[in-house]
Amino acid sequence: MTNLFGLTLFLGISLTASAQSYRNQVRHRPVFWSEVNLVFKTAGKWSFQLDHQYRRQAEDSNARDLNIFRLPLQQVFRPWISYQLSKPVRLSLSPIGLWWTWSSPNEYQPTTFFQEIRIIPQVQITKPAGDGELITRFRAEMRWPSQTDTLTSAYIFLSDGESQRVLADRFDMRLRTLARWINPFGASPSGWYTHLSMEPMAVVSASAVRFDQNRTYIALGRRLGENRRVEIGYLNQFSIRRNQTERIRTFNVNHALQVYFYLENRRRSNAGSDSGPE
Repeated sequence: MTNLFGLTLFLGISLTASAQSYRNQVRHRPVFWSEVNLVFKTAGKWSFQLDHQYRRQAEDSNARDLNIFRLPLQQVFRPWISYQLSKPVRLSLSPIGLWWTWSSPNEYQPTTFFQEIRIIPQVQITKPAGDGELITRFRAEMRWPSQTDTLTSAYIFLSDGESQRVLADRFDMRLRTLARWINPFGASPSGWYTHLSMEPMAVVSASAVRFDQNRTYIALGRRLGENRRVEIGYLNQFSIRRNQTERIRTFNVNHALQVYFYLENRRRSNAGSDSGPE
């Protein structure tokens, strides 16, 4: 019920905040998301983590193309430093994350490309819920994107030959709140579990503050021991984009097959585990 209310509120704020003169269109695209998460726990409360994300996409043909591996979409390398403040509360910081994003509408248009640096502080609170646990995560992403490039000339990271002032001009922040429920599957401790999460996002920039994206994820996972687990699931990424020149409001719906793998070192530790993908 809480998730349904959050999604309704997100949609209501997004739609009522925009002018009624926009012409609406809806576009669907199948995509593939994968994430590998490597964690090193110390004997105390500290842990260190590196996640690698790789994503591919079908053509932007409004779901007429179903090949989710056809085109590159995104690649991410993101380190984390975490401290277990108390049993339920975990503080984390990604001091610098590197993001590469591609866009190719179809085979007749050139592939575009941009890069980002992101710094991410995060608070995660874990509490028992039924037989499983409820995770609430609060995250702020500080982003510095490069300009979009068509890969037709030499590329200079984050500046593109311009003044370094563009780094400040391009800064924005994304606030993200996630509610995640992980619950054992079946009556016996078989290692199988279900995973359900919802994550609304708000953009804070010089131009506006707006809710423009929501992610809903449902997955089936398996613990392969005390320090390994794997998940496969469906992620629905809903976002709103506006073209002010042509007065078009586009509702983008990405349908993602997501695969997630988690591996940590074997050590008795007071540090908690990461709760799941992205």
